[in-house]
Amino acid sequence: MAGSSKSVNYTIRPCKSIERKMMCEMISRLTMFDYVKNYRYIGMGAKYFVDFSLLHKKFGISDMYSMEINSTEKNKKRFEFNKPFNCIKMMFGNASDILNSSNMSWKNEKNIIWLDYDGGIKGDQIQDVESCIGKVESGSVIFVSFNSDLGDKFKKASPKEKLDIYCDRIDNEILVKLLSPRDMAKEKIYQTTNKMFNMVVKNKILERNSTIKNENEELISQQLVYFKYNDSKATMLTLGWIVYKKEDTEKFEKCGFKDFEFYNSTNIPYDITVPNFTYKELAILNQNMPNVVYPIEEADFLEEEEVNAYKKIYKYYPTTFETSIAL
Repeated sequence: MAGSSKSVNYTIRPCKSIERKMMCEMISRLTMFDYVKNYRYIGMGAKYFVDFSLLHKKFGISDMYSMEINSTEKNKKRFEFNKPFNCIKMMFGNASDILNSSNMSWKNEKNIIWLDYDGGIKGDQIQDVESCIGKVESGSVIFVSFNSDLGDKFKKASPKEKLDIYCDRIDNEILVKLLSPRDMAKEKIYQTTNKMFNMVVKNKILERNSTIKNENEELISQQLVYFKYNDSKATMLTLGWIVYKKEDTEKFEKCGFKDFEFYNSTNIPYDITVPNFTYKELAILNQNMPNVVYPIEEADFLEEEEVNAYKKIYKYYPTTFETSIAL
């Protein structure tokens, strides 16, 4: 949960920075349900608390919880020391225990939850998403991030061995019973992973609706994002959903999530790619956005592929170290 903070500085990961900004764009549309400042944020701040700083400064959210598994006394002091704001409440322990604790109230709370794991996919992560889906109120969003790398053993294994390794990690007979070795192919593994999470989300929504008598009170879940990107030699995946009541369908539609180019309800991840440019190249590119015509006259040496990659993310491109969200 917090282990990667020792080796990865979260403030200088360009793809992660772009992902945060895209997610903030999504979050800004939640005003159809309530003022965003009234939401509660539950995340995993590590020792940098970058997402906490961003959400507090951008939206004014002050009800914030950071879950950290590394709970030695020395590390507790370090996390408390690095908290950028005193409105952040530290919750030490396993995420599953915290999310199911009686100390965490869910009634009448709209939540923005980001379960940002540093390890590869595991059954615990899927269970934590299921737990959140089972508790959140209408208008809440849940994101989950994890490393897609399943290790060297997985890479070298046969298709049948890969399936066994994957099933062991998921550790859920119901979820994996329909999987076959071909689902472990390189071009299909991301679709398979998306399928695992969405099965849990849909099943939990069905379970909640089975106890609801008023049809308008029934819940709907909608996948909002499925990102894939490479930072610090790791391929990361992020999935996200919104949960809302049937009677709030008009609010959901008015949020306009589908207007975003990175909105993704499919099982094929949206690639966040950060091409490398000099400051002079960035200046020319920005002057030609958003209706860029290739080739760019002043910079015809730029490849069409990298120009198009930049066009997708130019509004979120981190050109400098963002001290505004780090201090």
